[in-house]
Amino acid sequence: MHFFKSLNLSTKDRKNEIPSSFRVGEVVINNLNPLGGMFKKGVTKAGRISLSGNLNDGTKVKVYESFSSSQINLRKILGDKLEKEDTLFPPILASDENFIVEKWISGKRLSEIKPNILDKYSERLINFIKEIHYDSSFNEIAKAHRDSFCYLSDYLMMRLKPWQKWFPVENLINEWIKSDSETEKIIQTRISHPDLSLSNIILCPNENIYIVDNELIGAGKGWLLDERNSFFRDKVLSPKYEDPIKNFYNLSWKLRLVGSALDEGDFYRAKRMADLKRI
Repeated sequence: MHFFKSLNLSTKDRKNEIPSSFRVGEVVINNLNPLGGMFKKGVTKAGRISLSGNLNDGTKVKVYESFSSSQINLRKILGDKLEKEDTLFPPILASDENFIVEKWISGKRLSEIKPNILDKYSERLINFIKEIHYDSSFNEIAKAHRDSFCYLSDYLMMRLKPWQKWFPVENLINEWIKSDSETEKIIQTRISHPDLSLSNIILCPNENIYIVDNELIGAGKGWLLDERNSFFRDKVLSPKYEDPIKNFYNLSWKLRLVGSALDEGDFYRAKRMADLKRI
């Protein structure tokens, strides 16, 4: 269970303040501050709560909402499996069926590093993606957690749902569903991390790298877009797929482009990106 404890507000200009404390299991997080918040304060684009705060002993933490209890289990397993490597997830300090509390990682974001020395760290993230995609032990983890979270069906498709009766979006969704069915037994379920941007990766003084934004980690076919979504997309070769995988890959990327355009209220670009002739 979790709860919010409301602030004792005394002025109208503070009516939009977020609550002052939050509980995950038996752990209480205080001094809350919103993270993300493209549409709502403290709520990510995926529609989930994401906050920073402090434990009672002063430890700074990040607390965020998970898609499912299976996604929480997946996050724990991956964190344990990577704990002896140089690309890591933050330690989990508490969790329940809905939320994860991670230790706040201090360091320098890769977005703050000079481009001429970024290659040194890019290679480590490229290797990380290759490992979670193709290592047999990670593949077994993916199969056991196929119900955890799918970037394609649980995020990109859901983001288009409000506009599913607009003809350009409706046509795209129908084609994607058809292609998804055609590739159901062709594309293997793998671990996916579609959010490896420079701002989501922290370099610590000991040279460890931490991936600090893990709300979209999951399993399914979403791994096809991981490299294209990443900051190192220009440092890896574009995949050479044949149909029907090629068609599914292109349609899945269209889901992302159209969703981003709609998020920004750009219906002209959304219509153009949804055009099935532009594949």
